[in-house]
Amino acid sequence: MPSASTLPPRAFLYALAFLTDIVAAHAGAVVNAEEIRGGGAPLQELSESPSIHFVAIGDWGASLTSSRQRRGQQVVADGVASWLDENKNNNGKPGDENNNGPFILSLGDNFYPSGVKDLDDMEERFAQSFDDVYSHDAFDNVPWYVVAGNKDYEGDISAQMNYTGSSRWIFPDYFHKVVREIEVPGENLDRNSIKVEIVAIDTMVLAGSPSIEIDMITSNNRLLRDTAEFQWIQHQLSHSDADYLIVAGHFPAHPGLNGLLQKYEVSAYVSGHIHCQKHKRKNGIDHFTSGAGMELDCKKDDIDHKDATGGFLSFDANARVDKLNVTFHDQDGNEIHSTDIRPRVVGKNVSVKEST
Repeated sequence: MPSASTLPPRAFLYALAFLTDIVAAHAGAVVNAEEIRGGGAPLQELSESPSIHFVAIGDWGASLTSSRQRRGQQVVADGVASWLDENKNNNGKPGDENNNGPFILSLGDNFYPSGVKDLDDMEERFAQSFDDVYSHDAFDNVPWYVVAGNKDYEGDISAQMNYTGSSRWIFPDYFHKVVREIEVPGENLDRNSIKVEIVAIDTMVLAGSPSIEIDMITSNNRLLRDTAEFQWIQHQLSHSDADYLIVAGHFPAHPGLNGLLQKYEVSAYVSGHIHCQKHKRKNGIDHFTSGAGMELDCKKDDIDHKDATGGFLSFDANARVDKLNVTFHDQDGNEIHSTDIRPRVVGKNVSVKEST
């Protein structure tokens, strides 16, 4: 099994992917991680309250030697399972052929304290830290779309990407996309479909080094702009026609990346890393931190976490109310903070957002 350092140069791979996207665009095709894996998200006609809903959760993979972290991870898993049970409706059950059921966005630091060593270690850790924890019936066939965190980079990233022991685990590359689109039946509606697109990015790769510190990632613009990966992100954002366009990575958004988020009127940026739940609005863009998958350790913040010990973030794009609802939940699934985001005005790169 090759290590991450022996894989083909990423710059070459993403330059090739960039050119592939351009060719596909001229051919009228859409290239995304779903289709590369043989899936895809075709339109599905719905009859009741059509919506696209998913969970974002980071920093969940508790260390096997920490009973406190393992208890915390299990409690949050129970809360996510409760949310999934409540949000299974007829616009796509988990694992249906159209793949429009709920899904989970994993925001990195998947296996504490230092990732996995190799594929054998991945198989063992996956059984202990994933299968044994997210074992509720509600998780059956619910896909997890994965990005890497700094803890994962202390091990072998390729082992996580090359793991094929579970159909739920979807980690096709350092950078990839998740696309969901559903038809909205009925008359007198503002739109006849809703589309959510998530651009999943590797913030460690963008920093230029797996060992680089977070303060440099958030302060040094030159690390980003001339890379093939940065150009790939810009291409995805500039060509998106999604009603809701989300960028997801492990670290908070780098200043250079913030410029792209604003330029293309991204709906939201979602990250983990900080073991807390945060919501900030920066230059008109909503930034959400959901890093409480096994513990919540917040300093001063604008969200009243009450007695929460962990939690997760849910998204619900509902065409009948024409908004994306984003809600923070505690470890039991109780709502502790919520905001609404209006759909983008596709073609004009204009978004109107409101909070509740």
